[in-house]
Amino acid sequence: MEGEEFVRVFDSSGNLVFDNSGEKFRPPDDPAAVSAALSGSRTRTNLDLGPELRALTAPIHANGQVIGAVEVGLSTDDVHSTLRTLLIIIAVTYPLALVIASGGGVFLAGRALSPIDGLTRTARRISAEDLSRRLDMRLPDDEVGRLARTFDEMIARLDDAFRRQRQFTADASHELRTPLTAIKGQTEVALQRDRDPAEYRSVLRNVNTEVDRMIRLVSSLLTLARADAHQVPLAKEDISLGALVSDAADQVRSAADNKGVSMRLRNGGETRVTADQDLLLQLILNLLDNAVKHTPSGGSIDVSWSKADGQAKVVVSDEGPGIPTEHLPRIFDRFYRVDKARSREGGGVGLGLSICRWIAQAHGGTIQADNAPGQGATFTVHLPIN
Repeated sequence: MEGEEFVRVFDSSGNLVFDNSGEKFRPPDDPAAVSAALSGSRTRTNLDLGPELRALTAPIHANGQVIGAVEVGLSTDDVHSTLRTLLIIIAVTYPLALVIASGGGVFLAGRALSPIDGLTRTARRISAEDLSRRLDMRLPDDEVGRLARTFDEMIARLDDAFRRQRQFTADASHELRTPLTAIKGQTEVALQRDRDPAEYRSVLRNVNTEVDRMIRLVSSLLTLARADAHQVPLAKEDISLGALVSDAADQVRSAADNKGVSMRLRNGGETRVTADQDLLLQLILNLLDNAVKHTPSGGSIDVSWSKADGQAKVVVSDEGPGIPTEHLPRIFDRFYRVDKARSREGGGVGLGLSICRWIAQAHGGTIQADNAPGQGATFTVHLPIN
């Protein structure tokens, strides 16, 4: 537009030969700028002619020589107007964008963190008395989803641990109450009237039997409690498995002979393991004692040991009634009995096989129970050969 730009041309002598600025908008002459342009230099100046203009005076070259100068001026109003408009847009949209972004951020954060909030509320409601609650959140497999599932798995493990602890306490209380009730009943009957020495001795023998049973129960409970707390150090040494099995068989042979049960040892060759001799002896004794109790008179017990594939194996088989299939998965649980009445009559407390499993696992081995092909139960212990 007229008045917003102009062009002026000067010849080599500095005379004005072209000017389109018009009468109402004639820029002032600037001989210094024209002289500098004729010398080959460029000059920039600011002109205030109502609108603000910026002018550039530059030389005109032809065939390598300066033949004149040109002065070009352009109004900066458009630039300033654009900048003002941009400033207004920024001033209006920036706070609005900030509010929208903040609100959107709060909304998205709330959506993203709502599972965490649910997890927190559920965790506050969970206590040792009620571990049945679960998050049960259907979340994608991201960090929050994995956290929620891990939390549910942790609570499930705690629930199972507390349930087993309560069951263990109830079973232990019941087992202790039984001999105490028997002792209480017999002593009350004995004290009701004067009796002869033979009757008193009979009562004392019965009381002594019940006390022995309580001692075995408390000893077993103490062993398992120490095992759970990892307070039973293993005094491992290199031992002969065959000699240990023979020693255990000698210790229970008297009880087997009194019941009319024979015992056969099957030598599988020299087998040496690194183990705690006392604990491993206790494991084998428990299995042999269990076999003697469940084998009827006239039956037999087979005991063997061998090694193969880097493992030592001890197998104890009896000719008893066997283990019903539905009881096999729980046979090593604490206080679990297949026949509770007969177990109590035999003096068992339901902890022997649990101790056997702990001893085997403490040595990095395993123990399993199964029924023999014919009749009776078979217990197999695998131990690593170090």
